Amino acid sequence: MLRTIIGLGLTLVLILSYAVYSATLDSSFYLAETSNMKAMLDVDEDPSNGSYYFETDTPITWLNISIDNSPVDVTLEVSSLGGVWWHHPNLGLDSDNDMPFQCFSPDTSDYEGLVEYCSRSSSHSIEVDSQMEEFRGLLSQDLPLSGAWAFIADNSTHANLIANSTINDSILNRTWTVRMIDSEGSVVNTSGMGISVSVVEHEILDVSPYRIDPVTEMIWGMTALIGCFGVVLILPTALYIAATVKSKKNAESIKAIDEDE
Repeated sequence: MLRTIIGLGLTLVLILSYAVYSATLDSSFYLAETSNMKAMLDVDEDPSNGSYYFETDTPITWLNISIDNSPVDVTLEVSSLGGVWWHHPNLGLDSDNDMPFQCFSPDTSDYEGLVEYCSRSSSHSIEVDSQMEEFRGLLSQDLPLSGAWAFIADNSTHANLIANSTINDSILNRTWTVRMIDSEGSVVNTSGMGISVSVVEHEILDVSPYRIDPVTEMIWGMTALIGCFGVVLILPTALYIAATVKSKKNAESIKAIDEDE
């Protein structure tokens, strides 16, 4: 009986391990990689009116505005003509878990969608408390912040279509205005202030099936299955050994009694 149980268990382990192995060979998941490169933008300046202008026309995730030698106790207002975007004062800064704060995170209530922590508008502002300030915004919730993302597709053609559509749909021609405003709502003369604007752009570099090492997965699968079956076999094996030992002892006792008689 023990040999039968062990034989059936090992057979099932091999069958399930092969199933894991074969499943890794044909996956519907694809991985897209993008350039995720920083680019500096040209800024048209009108410091006498406290205003600055620039344009974007590429797939962008991050918007970074740096100012130097700025007047203090004023409001830095960044407006976009052509679409809404996201902003939060802590955007890009490390949070309590040493991870950069971002506007979107997985919705763990149903494992679908995204949760927004940032305000969504065509115009955002911060209070300038020092002569050097950093302002960050996010322009897309579809483009990957890390430069790579996984998705499900029917085949390679479909995967390329999805990846390129994601990039192309994120191209929004926008005209931006940066203004320095005082407490009364009037623009501030910013002569002598420096401003630089950078963005993180994305271009498709590669779209390929998501691959994992099937041999490694098969080894892990076999290890897990052997462990599970080992636990399952411990009890019947222990009962079998105990029964065998007891039978031998009974047989020896009967034999000893017969010899005494």
